Amino acid sequence: MTGGLDQRQGDALTRRFALGRARVLAVGIDDYDRDCGFEPLTTCKNDALGFADCFRDLPQLDAEPGTVKALVSRRGPTPSRGEIIKALRELARSSVAGERLIFYFSGRGHRIAGDPHSYLVPQDAFADDEPSCLISVALVAEILSSARAEQKLVILDVCSTGISREDLAAALRGAEGLTLVASVERGPATTRSPNPQHSSFTAFLLPVLRGEEPQALAERRLTVPSLHGFLSAQIQRWARPARSMPRPLLLESTGEAMVLADFSGPVLSASALAVDGRLFEAVELSVGARQVAIKDILTELSRTHYSQAYLEARANAALGDYLEEEFGRTVSRLRARFKWASSAVSVEGCGLAFPDGHYSVSYEATEKTRGVLVEHLSLRPAWLDVPGLVFDLLDCLNLHPDRITFALREGCAPARSVPQLEARGWAITSELPHRVEAEHGDCTLILEKQALTLVDLPLREMFAETPDRDAVRKAAAALAVFHGGS
Repeated sequence: MTGGLDQRQGDALTRRFALGRARVLAVGIDDYDRDCGFEPLTTCKNDALGFADCFRDLPQLDAEPGTVKALVSRRGPTPSRGEIIKALRELARSSVAGERLIFYFSGRGHRIAGDPHSYLVPQDAFADDEPSCLISVALVAEILSSARAEQKLVILDVCSTGISREDLAAALRGAEGLTLVASVERGPATTRSPNPQHSSFTAFLLPVLRGEEPQALAERRLTVPSLHGFLSAQIQRWARPARSMPRPLLLESTGEAMVLADFSGPVLSASALAVDGRLFEAVELSVGARQVAIKDILTELSRTHYSQAYLEARANAALGDYLEEEFGRTVSRLRARFKWASSAVSVEGCGLAFPDGHYSVSYEATEKTRGVLVEHLSLRPAWLDVPGLVFDLLDCLNLHPDRITFALREGCAPARSVPQLEARGWAITSELPHRVEAEHGDCTLILEKQALTLVDLPLREMFAETPDRDAVRKAAAALAVFHGGS
C-alpha cells in the first residue's frame, strides 16, 4: 500500500541502515495521581516496554541493547519530570554523527488554558495548571535538536484533550532533523484495542516494528512515512464503527526520511543478526521421524538374539547400501535445483557432501528389532545469507527438521546468560553451570558451552523466502544473548 521510493530515498536505502545505529528512550506512565488532576492509565507501561523490547531483540532495527532505555511506572526509577529530562539529555549527549535518536512516550498529554504549549505529563505532576511540573513538547524538541545525530524521531501515544496538529507543529518549529509521529486520543480511550495489553495505537505499532506487516514496508524497509501510512489506514479501519480515534499525525522537518528497519536480508545470518560473523561456525538441523525395521536394513539377518547395541552398529554399517538408490535420486535433485557440477555433490558413506554442507543419516534403535533413521544436516553460515536458500535445500532433501543447533565458534558460560534469556521472554526450566534449558511457548532452548539448540520450531517455514515471523523472533531472541558480546 506504500508508494514507490524516489531516487534519493532509493539511494539511501541501498545502504544497510544508512543512517546508523539507533539510540532509544521509551517512557510509559500509568500511575498518575487523580487528586492532582490526572486519571491513572493501564497500558502505558506495557507499551513502552514492548517498544523497547523490539529494539533490543530485533537486529533489523539496529540498536545495541545497552543503548535502549525504558522509564516506566513500577519498575526502576520513577518516570518523574527530572528523570525523563535527565534521560533525554543523556540520549542527546551520548549520540554521535550518523546515529538515529528515537524517543517514545506513552501516557498523558495536556494543554493549559491560555498557554500556547503542548505538554507531556510525568508521573510526579502535582497540578494540572502548573507548567513547571510538566514537560513541554518544545523542550523535548530543543533537547533532541542539540544532539549530533542527524535524525531524531519522537513517537507520542498520548491521551489528551486540546492538543492539535498546529500545537505540535509549533513545538517542532526550528528543530532541524526531527520528525514526530503522534496519536492523540481525546479523553478516556473509547476504542477497543486489538490487544488489551496495549493501547490501540501501540497495538498496531509493535507488529510493524517486528516486521510482521509486509504492507507497511517500502521495498522491505520500514521508513517513517511507510509506518505512518500503514498505521493511519489500519487505525481508521479499526476505529471506523466508533469514529472515536483520530488518525496519527506525521510532522517532518526537511531531510531524508528515517529508515527504521531493514527486513530485506536473510533473518538468521550473522550480518542480519548484527553479531560478529564468528559467532557460529555451523548450523545443524536434524530430525528422527522415519521408522524402520532392522530387517529392512539387514536383509540377510536370520537371528535377532544379538544385543540391541550390536544390531544398531551392524545396521549403521549397512545403511549406505540400504539408502544408495535414495541418495542417487537426491543428488540429481540437488544438482538440478542449485545448478551444481557433478563433481560438487558426492555420496559419502551414509550421507552426501555438497558445497558448504553435509547431509547424513544414522540408525538409532528404539527397541531390538526397530528404530528410527535420524537425518542430520550441517551447513556453513554462508547458506543463511540468501533468503529461501535453506528452504530449497530442505525441500530437495525432503527434510522436515524439528531441531536446529548453532555450533558456537567460541565457548560461552550458559549460566551467565540466564538473565538475558529471561529478559527476552524465555522461562528457565533447568539451570546448571554447563547447561541451561528454557521454554518459550512450544519451543525449547538448550544452551551448552559450545552450542545453542532450539527444538520444535517450524524450521522449514522459518527459512522460507517469506519466513514465519514468530519462529524468527524466538530464534533471534535466543541468539540475541550474544548480541554485542557476552
